[in-house]
Amino acid sequence: MSPDAIARRCRNGRLVPRYRGVYAVGRPDLTVWGQRRAVVLACGPGAVLSHRSAAGAWGLRPDGGAAWQVAVPTAGRRRPAGPIRTYRHALTAEEITTLEHVPITTVARTLLDLASQVPIHHLRRAVERAVDLGLFHLPDVAAALERHRGRPGSPALASLMTDLRIHGMTHTRSDLEAAFLQLCLDHELPRPIINRGAAGGEIDATWRGHDLIVEIDSWAHHRSPRAFTVDRVKDRAALRAGRRTARFTGDEIERSPANVAAELRALLALATSKVVVI
Repeated sequence: MSPDAIARRCRNGRLVPRYRGVYAVGRPDLTVWGQRRAVVLACGPGAVLSHRSAAGAWGLRPDGGAAWQVAVPTAGRRRPAGPIRTYRHALTAEEITTLEHVPITTVARTLLDLASQVPIHHLRRAVERAVDLGLFHLPDVAAALERHRGRPGSPALASLMTDLRIHGMTHTRSDLEAAFLQLCLDHELPRPIINRGAAGGEIDATWRGHDLIVEIDSWAHHRSPRAFTVDRVKDRAALRAGRRTARFTGDEIERSPANVAAELRALLALATSKVVVI
């Protein structure tokens, strides 16, 4: 179209400007996938959705952040107006695909990029989610790590892959549970068993050979009267079975990990060596 034809369609509402050279057709509001496509188009040829934005599109992490994140070729970089952050990357063909007609980094490359921006427990959750969705392919991740040795994020992702190879997949149900597991690893505490099934429900964390149970309480999931009652019923059931329950809040785990680790170390030292199954 000529500039005049575009301007005429903008005046009559058939085209709605989104970014320079990018227009919505017929209506100003876009679905999230329409927004993703518009953002990538605004960044020019060869641009692909990446980092946190790619993780959100794949369903590995919640969508969020103040700006869209897009990887662009090292040459010919375009700087669109709007909340968009671009990264110069020489992506290989094996690291680019399409999802819902939007160019995007592959899951393996997305995990590598994500590793440079999020805490390792968030990365663990993203890997767990990729496995649950059937998107995780270990050889692809290994190949990405091999291609990008020394790249920011690669040590964290490589460390996590080693942990998964040795200990298997730990299925946490929240960022807080993943943060608690990482807290134990960082402070060289015994590795807990996460979400172990027990009579009356699941236990957030326990240890082989110890009578200690740890429950992780977040305000979002434990503020209702029913949750308050259920928690205490579980604690009494554990006590009858000869097990002690320690409750830690999400705020403690996130803000005072060293204090939590010190308290856990003391509690585990007091624990009996008798294994009690409940």
